[in-house]
Amino acid sequence: MIQLAHVTRTYGATRAVDDVSLRIERGEIVALVGENGAGKTTLMRVAAGEIAADAGTVAAGGRVELVHQHFMLVNQLTIAENLALPHPGFRFTTRRGIEREAEQTIAASGIELRDVARRVAELSVGERSKLELIKAIARKPATLILDEPTSVLTPTETEELFRVMRRLADAGTAVVFISHKLPEVLAIAQRIVVMRNGRVVAESRAAEANVVSLANTMTQSPFPPSGGKGVERRRGGEILAIVGVAGNGQAELAAKLRDEQPNAAHIPEDRTRDGIIAELTIAENLALRNERWNPRDAARHAERTIALYSIRASGPLQRAGDLSGGNQQKVILARELERRPKTIVAAEPTRGLDIEATRFVHEQLRAEAANGASILLITSDLDEAFALADAIQVIYRGRLSERLSPAEASEKIGRLMAGVA
Repeated sequence: MIQLAHVTRTYGATRAVDDVSLRIERGEIVALVGENGAGKTTLMRVAAGEIAADAGTVAAGGRVELVHQHFMLVNQLTIAENLALPHPGFRFTTRRGIEREAEQTIAASGIELRDVARRVAELSVGERSKLELIKAIARKPATLILDEPTSVLTPTETEELFRVMRRLADAGTAVVFISHKLPEVLAIAQRIVVMRNGRVVAESRAAEANVVSLANTMTQSPFPPSGGKGVERRRGGEILAIVGVAGNGQAELAAKLRDEQPNAAHIPEDRTRDGIIAELTIAENLALRNERWNPRDAARHAERTIALYSIRASGPLQRAGDLSGGNQQKVILARELERRPKTIVAAEPTRGLDIEATRFVHEQLRAEAANGASILLITSDLDEAFALADAIQVIYRGRLSERLSPAEASEKIGRLMAGVA
């Protein structure tokens, strides 16, 4: 159980959380939804004790664990060593002993993660997400907070996560699920809390909600049931989607293309590691591709870009690392696309984005294709692939399938992703 009363948290002139009160009971799964920058993660960081509130109180009945959207792992260490680092229950000091203990911890979590001797740097994004979750479960929290946990998981892995969440809730754990994937929210949550501009603006039982009503409440604007079509495509460049279960070579393919085509626009899978420099300002991040640096010009350009891309920020001099994940992605998108590139490599471009931001990214990619750009979309989101792609290929164990039309892919994609010819 956890109770927050009149919690407020500010960053400079920005009030990220504004007088929020919220209670989560033992055994309850509560979904926390809202646009990027609505205050969800900041509120939960206060709940977990990671940052202090400027005002208000937090009362927790036991340990609170927050599984971050951005990984808190040591890449140079193995799975087993990462599990041992924060776990006082680990009894062994030999490598094999640590590995045996890690295998038992993973088995007890109910999450599948093989070969504990692998270094984290070798893991797919989905596997890293699993490891973060296993770390948190191993600490036996009374409250477990999951920040966008399914953004890098396949549908099968998402179902696996949901089984674990239900089991934990049945055992009395309070679970908070932060997500932008509204169908998943409706499938797993018992109660849904909507935040907007730092405040809780709505709360309902999941059984009483639907995707359209939630989207409208989140965005404060009418949202069409179909999700909208965005920019109308005219004949131009092609969008080729590469899909597959995480860990089948997608990251390696993106890295190879980044090395071989440095002049292309690159939207990386891991925005915090490869997309932005957190310590630099928005203006500085937007100017990273520029040959010359002029502070005044960079600030003016950043002001225009912040307005054009609806980046929620206090101004051009705000640190990029203080932005929400979705707004960081908009900074990357603006920097890469404003050069009007002929080739775009977009790896998981909407991971962790809310509905409105996802729609915005899709519109930008469609517009670039309509203007003649060739786009390689590497995504684990099948809905995204089918919504955007002119052609689809499946990657399995580092090999690409034949090119398929969306209609052909709809019939074959399941078998190809499973490695069945």
